[in-house]
Amino acid sequence: MATSPQQKVPVLYVIDEEFVPPDRGDEQEGPGSAVPAGDPDEAVRLFHHYRRLMAQILGYEEELPGPASKGNLAAVEEELGVALPADLRALYGIADGDGDLINHLFDRHPWRSLAELSEHDDEWLHISREWQYEPWRRLMFDAQPPSTVRRSQLRPGWIRFADDTGGNWLAVDMDPGPNGRPGQVIEIGVDYGEGPRYVADSVTTFLRRLVEALERGDYIRHDGSLWIESDLDAHGEHTSYSDARPSLTRARQAGPRVQEVRVTDVADCAFLAALPEVRSLALSSKGSPDLTPLEGRPVEFLELDVESADLTVPARNRELRSLSVTCAQPVELAPLRTAPNLWALDIAAAPVADLATVTELKGLRYLEVTQNQWRELSQLDGLPPLAVVGVHPHRPERDWPVGTTWVTTDDEPPWSTA
Repeated sequence: MATSPQQKVPVLYVIDEEFVPPDRGDEQEGPGSAVPAGDPDEAVRLFHHYRRLMAQILGYEEELPGPASKGNLAAVEEELGVALPADLRALYGIADGDGDLINHLFDRHPWRSLAELSEHDDEWLHISREWQYEPWRRLMFDAQPPSTVRRSQLRPGWIRFADDTGGNWLAVDMDPGPNGRPGQVIEIGVDYGEGPRYVADSVTTFLRRLVEALERGDYIRHDGSLWIESDLDAHGEHTSYSDARPSLTRARQAGPRVQEVRVTDVADCAFLAALPEVRSLALSSKGSPDLTPLEGRPVEFLELDVESADLTVPARNRELRSLSVTCAQPVELAPLRTAPNLWALDIAAAPVADLATVTELKGLRYLEVTQNQWRELSQLDGLPPLAVVGVHPHRPERDWPVGTTWVTTDDEPPWSTA
């Protein structure tokens, strides 16, 4: 499209098409214990017991496909670039997936054959990273228990062995986080855009829970199928907290594991004392609340809509990655020089007292500004290596949740000195 200075709509100029938002999972350490929790002999015993229980309940036994050969197992592992955990490998020695079973062995998740382990349509992942959907405003949250699973959408070490036929998968995690174990079972996919879900420490444990559920009678017969009510959801997704005029009491009720916070009509930020794990914070106030309680909080995405904004405290946070500021009074960007990991900045809805400070933010890859702000910046030397520039025709009037309907282009931004 043309890059006319008379821009009439918000436009995202994608300068570096290869750039994707940083993957926090890449920054995490590996597991403290590299010993898998699964037991192949126990997994095989549980597998056969599980099959017998299902046959007793249904009144018949479904026929499994034949076993996978050792040669095929080795070939698939070589193609994947990672070995299967021993317990899942042992199950493939019994059967090469579910085949045409009505009652899938992993509770409504068809078990994939070896040939299907590397066959995936990951369009969902590419769409989620498209810049018009503002991926810089979204985080991958930590699973529960904490630090068991790396904070990624998808990793080469996650081997998807079963699916729900709706874009989600069960995977064995051979690349776990610092508190995880190789071979743990996680759930990922289109419904887990805010982070993977921890399911069990191994396929062995997964099977044990399914067996225990059948033995307790925790299942429903539905059109010839068994729906097993196991405790696999014991570890839920990240916790969020939303409130108007938030208080310390209500924040305590939300619990210490809250990672996402969206609050309005904020008088003061004392409520943050009850939220030690907040990573995404959207805060709106008609005044200018003291942001000191942010100190020590691992906030990675911060969205402020306030009368005036002092960025001194947020800038001291080494975890800060993305910042969006809406304010009425001029804001100073100078404190952001000390924010070492800041890569995304939105100042389109803020008057800026020291716009030239942007040239000193060398880690910045995403910038959102107005036409006038970009016109001024593009005349300066030493801009950071921006990958994406969002340009609004004028200061945007925003409703929460903040979002923009963008036109995207790979043209150079107008007035660029490049």
